[in-house]
Amino acid sequence: MKSVAVLLIAAAVGTACGEVRPRPPGGRFLVYTKHLSKSTQGLWIARVDGTHPRLLVRNGIFGAVSPDGRWVAYDTCLASREACQTGNAPFALFLVATSGGKLRLLARSTSYPSWSPRSDRIVALRKGSLVSIDLEGGIRVLEEGTTTVGWSFSPDGKWLVYSKARQHRGCASDLFIVRSVGGEERRLTRGRDIFPVWGPQWIAFSRYPKSCAFARRIWRIRPDGGTAQPVTAPPPPRYARHGYYGLDPVDWSRIERILLACLASEWGPEAIRVDVSTGAFRKLSGYALDLSRDGRFALVDSGGSEGPQLLASVSLADGRRRVLARGDVAFPSWNR
Repeated sequence: MKSVAVLLIAAAVGTACGEVRPRPPGGRFLVYTKHLSKSTQGLWIARVDGTHPRLLVRNGIFGAVSPDGRWVAYDTCLASREACQTGNAPFALFLVATSGGKLRLLARSTSYPSWSPRSDRIVALRKGSLVSIDLEGGIRVLEEGTTTVGWSFSPDGKWLVYSKARQHRGCASDLFIVRSVGGEERRLTRGRDIFPVWGPQWIAFSRYPKSCAFARRIWRIRPDGGTAQPVTAPPPPRYARHGYYGLDPVDWSRIERILLACLASEWGPEAIRVDVSTGAFRKLSGYALDLSRDGRFALVDSGGSEGPQLLASVSLADGRRRVLARGDVAFPSWNR
């Protein structure tokens, strides 16, 4: 508890009136949690190729590096290690420079942070609501107290698409668009739609069949509306049963010919490469997490829950894998 108190005191120190907060240097980084659920748990940072790893923050988890490489947002449990392992302990979202230094408390009871492409704000879940948080800790509610199943920023960072479930309607869920700083929402779809991913010209998403069976397929729609188009056929039977739930998008390539996606399963999001023009897909190694900004490499992890884990980059062109970190590592993020 003493270490938690020190964290909170350090994070609560505000900037004095008139003081200009210095901008930390940027760069390309890989961030991950090491020694999960152990007394030595911490957030580690390395070069984007995995070299020169170093401890960034003790007790941190779920780190997310900003696109400009200046900041890492992460969660910290605010209780004893034993209480934290129950999953019911209080936690908070903090911010730290990739170069290290002072920790800043952004928001309590906030999870699943994702960065704007402009690196100026974070969208996350807070007490069941979808919120937008600026780097000074200012919070705006985008969608209050609803079941949100995925969200994604527009490429310019000004808008957000998110999925909102219709209560007591089975798998019914719709896509909405709202300004990233808040405002009036606009309905984009009405269906059974989740996990939107906003690309340069299209928004990809998963859609359940009318039966609500675990056989999701990937669709796409223009951000200004219109008719949704299927990207993939319904998943083959072996990927719609026995622990598989169908296909979900993960990230667009820059020219939108290729989509990093996954075979959703009870074990994790098994990485696949989707050819958008044909809907055909090819399996990659590992569980899909993110795509490099040039669209050439996927960030994946692999390994069982009992370890050891492996973090790697995988070429979408030929499937070649480069190991970035191995051992007791989890929850990676990069800005390659």
